[in-house]
Amino acid sequence: MQFNLVESIRIFIEIVESGSFTQAAENLQIHRPAVTKAVQLLEQHSGTRLMQRTTRRINLTPEGEVFYRHSKPLLAQTDELLELFGTEQAVHEQLRVDMPVAFAALLVIPNLPDFYRQHPGIEIILSSSDRRRNILHDGLDCILRVGELDDGDYIAKKVGTVKMTTCASPAYLDQHGTPETMDELQQHQAVNWINSSNRQVMPWTFGTSEGSTEIELPGRLVVDNSEAYIAAGLAGLGILQGINIFLQPYLDRGLLVEVLPDNPSPNRKLSLLYPHRHLSRKVRAFTDWLESLL
Repeated sequence: MQFNLVESIRIFIEIVESGSFTQAAENLQIHRPAVTKAVQLLEQHSGTRLMQRTTRRINLTPEGEVFYRHSKPLLAQTDELLELFGTEQAVHEQLRVDMPVAFAALLVIPNLPDFYRQHPGIEIILSSSDRRRNILHDGLDCILRVGELDDGDYIAKKVGTVKMTTCASPAYLDQHGTPETMDELQQHQAVNWINSSNRQVMPWTFGTSEGSTEIELPGRLVVDNSEAYIAAGLAGLGILQGINIFLQPYLDRGLLVEVLPDNPSPNRKLSLLYPHRHLSRKVRAFTDWLESLL
């Protein structure tokens, strides 16, 4: 099988992101020797070794790291160029995306049958975490994130907004009382959230007659993932402020109770991050579908 440079670059990227020659061949539905030949072709044209290969793992050389970082946007630009002159065809690719646990479990996964009906050729590799991820290092195509972003190296596209809710468990409110004003909040315990990228405790935001305000609340527990956060609130360890889509099932069952409804936290921006301005067809398809859900 003969490969041109563009096809070889596509294979190289798949090797890096899948972690093995064998998995890359399976994902691309080509023979294993063809994967080896593609890498050899790239190394021949670049005049340098791109990978150190052992029986157990693949490590990129420093030159390979540079080649990988530059090849992803190059491939996206090439695909975009070919789209301009070709007929519209179904996308047959893998999409690697990371998003917060709550969005994966409560919004995206329940609606994926609709996505697959629209795009049957796209296979999704979905990781869900509440920690900062490195798109290129982790082999991701895009990341879904909530709130203000400090990832200046990536392109951010706003796909919607999410409602925030402040609440606590009935047991906590029975023991400590229900805060009726912003001043009374300082007499309460909060379950605080730490930003995984800068290790800073996130401020609490509320709407007032003067506009949005940020405050810090006392608390004896700080967490960095949504499952621990909701568990702490249900256990009566303090007041929560989080994404409504995650809290609403517990509010509906009376396990949590909204507090300070007259001072709602402003909606947060929901953004999709990707590594370069040239949006691949698979990421564009996912973005358009995601926007339709919000």
